[in-house]
Amino acid sequence: MLHLLNRGLLVILIATSCSNSGQIETVSPTIENNTNMEKDKIYVTALVYLKKGEEQLFSKYRSRAVAILEKHNARLEKIIQPTMLAKGDMALPSEIHFAVFDNEASLTALNDDPEYQYIINNYRIPSVDSLIIIPSKLSGFQFTREVGDSSKTYGIALLNYNNDKDGRSKFENYHDRACAIMPEFGTHFERFLIPTGIKGSFQQPDEIHRFYFDSMEGLQQMGTDPRMLNLFPLRDESLSRLNFIIGKSI
Repeated sequence: MLHLLNRGLLVILIATSCSNSGQIETVSPTIENNTNMEKDKIYVTALVYLKKGEEQLFSKYRSRAVAILEKHNARLEKIIQPTMLAKGDMALPSEIHFAVFDNEASLTALNDDPEYQYIINNYRIPSVDSLIIIPSKLSGFQFTREVGDSSKTYGIALLNYNNDKDGRSKFENYHDRACAIMPEFGTHFERFLIPTGIKGSFQQPDEIHRFYFDSMEGLQQMGTDPRMLNLFPLRDESLSRLNFIIGKSI
């Protein structure tokens, strides 16, 4: 079963320009991707590795950080607690945080805030073993963005193209064809991001994909669908590295 599950999970994460009907909230791709306001926004993905036994201390940081973010035109969009590394070679994070900043000035103001520096020094640093921070911009792919609730299961993909000149084009060929199939199995897409930098010991991804799905059964069915099985070789040829995390919203 795990073999089938892993194959199914790998299918979902490589979608980009998909469009499917929203279950929770649908955002127009025109608004999402094309306005000047959206172009200025910074989407930060933080992979958090906690020290053993320091979960309570980190929760103090997390709860206080939310209010400080809002003060600087930013928000904590979602927190995922990973439950499974479906594919890849990275250590499984304790938590993954997704934050949105209005612009570069918003991010700078947060980092310069004395109250924020206080909770970093007194709560975050003592409780965190390591931290990977990846700022990103929205990708240019057109899709219908949907927002899942706490009952959904979430997937986060960190992927790198093959270094050869055909890596990206093969990837695009794959996802265009896969996108026509994937919505049949209850896949919903939240964000597609292009990293602009990285802080921490990790290879900077070429893309980050965020999505959720309605059921594990649907995911497994998609992984064994003959149409998807025919596309797997193209997917594998397009990527040099793939880390795919499954988790729940907290």
